[in-house]
Amino acid sequence: MMRKFLLLVFSSLSVVSFAQDSLENKWLNEVVVTGQYEPQSAYKSVYQVRTITNDVIQAKAAASIQDVLNTQLNFRFSQDAALGVSTVTMNGLSGQNVKVLIDGIPVVGRQGTSNATDLNQININTIERIEIIEGPMSVMYGADALAGVINIITKKAAAEKLSLNLKIQEETVADEYGIEEGVHNQNVSFRYNWKKFYAGIDAGHNYFGGWQGDSVGRAKQWNPKTQWLGAGLFGYKTDGLDIYYRLDALDENIIRYGDFISGSAFDQRYLSKRLINQLQANIRLSEHSSFNGAISYTNYERRTQSVNVDENTGRETLSLGDGQQDRTPYSGLTARGTFQIKFGNKLSIQPGYDVNVEAGSGGRLKEGTHTIADYAAFLSLEYKPIEKISIRPGVRFQENSQFDAPPVIPSLNTKFNITNNLDFRLSYGRGFRAPSLRELYFEFFDASHSISGNPDLEAELSNSFNGTFTWRTWSKNRTYWTNSLGGFYNSIDNMITTGFLPGNQIVTTYINIDEFKSTGVTYTSSFLIGGLDLSAGFSYTGRYNDFNEEDDELPEFMWSPEANASITYNFSKPGISVNAFYKFTGKLNRYDIVSGEVQLGTIDSFSWLDMSIQKTFFEQLDVALGARNIGNVTNVTNTSTGTAHTAGGSASVSYGRSYFLTLNYRFTNKNQSQ
Repeated sequence: MMRKFLLLVFSSLSVVSFAQDSLENKWLNEVVVTGQYEPQSAYKSVYQVRTITNDVIQAKAAASIQDVLNTQLNFRFSQDAALGVSTVTMNGLSGQNVKVLIDGIPVVGRQGTSNATDLNQININTIERIEIIEGPMSVMYGADALAGVINIITKKAAAEKLSLNLKIQEETVADEYGIEEGVHNQNVSFRYNWKKFYAGIDAGHNYFGGWQGDSVGRAKQWNPKTQWLGAGLFGYKTDGLDIYYRLDALDENIIRYGDFISGSAFDQRYLSKRLINQLQANIRLSEHSSFNGAISYTNYERRTQSVNVDENTGRETLSLGDGQQDRTPYSGLTARGTFQIKFGNKLSIQPGYDVNVEAGSGGRLKEGTHTIADYAAFLSLEYKPIEKISIRPGVRFQENSQFDAPPVIPSLNTKFNITNNLDFRLSYGRGFRAPSLRELYFEFFDASHSISGNPDLEAELSNSFNGTFTWRTWSKNRTYWTNSLGGFYNSIDNMITTGFLPGNQIVTTYINIDEFKSTGVTYTSSFLIGGLDLSAGFSYTGRYNDFNEEDDELPEFMWSPEANASITYNFSKPGISVNAFYKFTGKLNRYDIVSGEVQLGTIDSFSWLDMSIQKTFFEQLDVALGARNIGNVTNVTNTSTGTAHTAGGSASVSYGRSYFLTLNYRFTNKNQSQ
């Protein structure tokens, strides 16, 4: 089996895969596409792109994107125990400011009071790699990109004429495992090439039996979840044209069981459906110009179905209480196009357009159907006055249907190759984010929820600065060492967060706060020699405390450390790979008003460790065996005030230590059609 390595790409924390053969060449030519004029190596990009390849996903035997990102620096996940939604923060900014893309197309369907995209609704088995750019990308990608962009690149045409992958993953949930307990995932992927045409089909079924935890009776601390995932791909490719249509489908069912009281139990199902249709084309217009165009239409529906269950007969009847039945559909239209034009080796320009329209309706959106639209044109250029310097300024002209956007949204990205082994990147970006439909119009009241949107919200505006030094060296004996030291500073005006309705300490709503800041520093190092890959990193992130303005004895920033490390060793002769991934997540502090007084609340620190061993048999069957969350972390102490779905006392992290077995069978026919 070809030896595989993991490498920290030139950003604050970026892990990519390596092959033992041509290692230096692969390192310097790791191709990225997010925000680029054309596919190019991360080494040459002016952006600090973090790439996580499919090799890393396989090394972790990941069942979800959260399994991939949870040991990355500057990423924190939170679990909504009521809705079964997992959301992410990046660089101290909440998930509402993280733009999630699939092949450059925004994902429609933000959930929970955090208004974030649930990354675990995306099929991990269709991913070729994940590209991450930290810092504002509002010029290129518009709203919701203040913290950065997570672009999920899916698998396209295979190199072979025909390929078939069958994957089965079995996993315990803590000490629970059985037909209706544990994790049972199955996936099949098919790719076919015929002359200039290519096609693909992906189908997956994920079952999570929930976890009892500290709950008693029928109720579970983590709710059971079933997902059906599908994708279809059809394309045509020549030397100067690549055009394809892709359909992605999700059907998710989360069940929240209630306990029997007086012969009856109250159960709720949270049903999500998503269809993403996208048509993309890459056209080479001439030797020095090209065009990339995409149009996408998404339907997303979130339903809540409440039933009363008879204890004796098991019969279910619909519950007719307020807010207990709901259907809230969303739709999104994206039309995006970029031209790339090169004027020699020193100057390239990229004009483009970007249209995004999102509509929503239903019982949990006030006053019927609502629509928000963004219409934008953008222009950036990359100038290289000398070979070692790249300067990329950009501007975006944007019109929002409901909010006044700045007349011009600027950015400036630079890269300086100080020596052959040392480079420096420095960037500035202006950000703009209009409130979402959920933040403006969501309304939900029942026995345990009181949430109301705020149509008087203002748009967020931000200024962000990022800088990174990267030093690398390699030698003839295949020893590689890379170090990266970076920092960031974000300032957001009118940041949207949750709070209580004025004059009513029961109803949760969305409010603007005057200002929010986050800043931090990150250091990472990666060392590779022979079959051994070691990497480690540390970050220190500060989040703004607005109570400092009223009491200067309180700190302006509340700091939280993180550290991570990974090790991979490949035994070439037996074809075995051993992997370990570790992360320490430091204590998170926050000041809240409790009974009219400012008090410090904290979410305690915890450590996370995953380990796996992989072996390939007969060049076709990959077997992975391992454990996740070896430290058996479930809940950590939380003394912050609660939100609509969480309460002070504890914060849910995981369902505990789990053990997994993954089987992946590959069949390929390498004979190409003529």
